[in-house]
Amino acid sequence: MADSGERPPVTGNSFLDSLSAPTRVRLGRHLTRRILKKREVLAEPGVPIAEVYFPIQSMISTVTQTIEGASVEVGLTGHDGLAPLSIAYGSPVSRHLTVVQVPDSAMAMSAEAFLAELEADPELQRRVLRYAEYSFAAATQFTACNGLHPVEERYARWILMVDDRVGTEEFSLTQEYSAEMLGVRRASVTVVAKALSNEGLIAYRRGVMSVKDRAGLEESACECYSALNGDLHRIMGYAARRASITNLGAN
Repeated sequence: MADSGERPPVTGNSFLDSLSAPTRVRLGRHLTRRILKKREVLAEPGVPIAEVYFPIQSMISTVTQTIEGASVEVGLTGHDGLAPLSIAYGSPVSRHLTVVQVPDSAMAMSAEAFLAELEADPELQRRVLRYAEYSFAAATQFTACNGLHPVEERYARWILMVDDRVGTEEFSLTQEYSAEMLGVRRASVTVVAKALSNEGLIAYRRGVMSVKDRAGLEESACECYSALNGDLHRIMGYAARRASITNLGAN
């Protein structure tokens, strides 16, 4: 078979790169590299999913919305996974709003092709369900975090999670969007961001964020940060923070 002789490229998405070579080869035939735009809507509730995305240096938020229009983030996906997550259960229709939080690169393939591969490949099924397990664990952790921890600790945790998954020195992130995702007032985020900046932990200007003191920021974050990192490594076998990004090619 052709699979045995092909060498799949490293994509930069840890979920894809952790799969066996034959599975990566088959998926690679459907994948294209894309640049995702800020606030780009990738899936909407009740609407058929058109494509599946595997972020490389972008960040995708899974958002739940109320009838009144309020929204809060229940999941975030970077190089560690795929979105929209409804596809993990073989569903062709999205359950949540899936939107680009940090614009940059991702691999993409049609939902139709992904569902066909998912049905035919037991290994892919297992890995996708494992990622779904991690995402459920993260969602429950977010729920506890939002209800129990002060906004200062939650904001530090959130910035660290974004920084881990994007993997660049700085990234685009507005205080307005941060507040929306955390379910708090923008004024609260402004105060916290200013305090962290004054402490030299982050730098923020014109919607661009960078982490300056990672150790200090980790001390400011709640225990949910380390708990979520531990869950990802235990369930998926790789870390939230990559050592480096190399050979970001695509078929």
